[in-house]
Amino acid sequence: MIEFPLSMLSRWVRALLSRFDYVLWKREFLVYGVLPFHDINRLSHAWYLPIETCFDVGANTGQTAREMLEEFPFARVYSFEPHPVSCERLREIMNPRFSAHMLALSDQCGEVPFYEYAATGGGSHVNSLLPNSHFPSHFRFSSGAKKITAQSTTIDTFCEQHSIEKIDVLKLDIEGSELAALEGARGMLERGRIRFVYTEYTGLVPTAGVAGGSLMPIATYLDGFGLVPIATYTDYVLHKEKFVVANALFALWPSS
Repeated sequence: MIEFPLSMLSRWVRALLSRFDYVLWKREFLVYGVLPFHDINRLSHAWYLPIETCFDVGANTGQTAREMLEEFPFARVYSFEPHPVSCERLREIMNPRFSAHMLALSDQCGEVPFYEYAATGGGSHVNSLLPNSHFPSHFRFSSGAKKITAQSTTIDTFCEQHSIEKIDVLKLDIEGSELAALEGARGMLERGRIRFVYTEYTGLVPTAGVAGGSLMPIATYLDGFGLVPIATYTDYVLHKEKFVVANALFALWPSS
């Protein structure tokens, strides 16, 4: 029986993948900015800080929640989705480490206006607390938005009510309301109880005529609490339309 050296097998696999425009990398050699949860894992391991609590804000039907449950096997995942149809599908996730909450997270508690922009081909929905959110406005969803109501709370209030002392990973994808949600987490941020923030953005600075979606106000706000930018992750670029949808990762460095 002929035995092939591992290095030879690796070169053969790389060459084969290259023919089909694929690249083979070991996860440990990836640069930062490719896999966000992998980046969070390697930083948390370097700092000897386990990932135990994750908030998935703007959970939709559970795409990110499922990834969190897999990537962080010892973490409790709290998902927040105010849209009733999406939340119903979110609750199909059966895992003892998971819970779904039909809530919006913002800077206020109580009943708030909620704008249902559009349904995608997969049956999920594009929604926002803002009537002129950047992403839906760009794709002209806002003109046909249906105004309903949703229940909102703040991260500080939810954590107090559920005796949550820290959030290791806070993911935000709420169509322009990310900064409002962070403002509702001021108490947790001031006490250094949020370790990683992973947030969507659609531009660096505010855009005239639309609300939210810009990264710099979020970065400036988080900088005030010691969270520093680690990497950005581009979802897609519409080059003809000069439109980018991306995410940014911030981390709170451990005390020396």
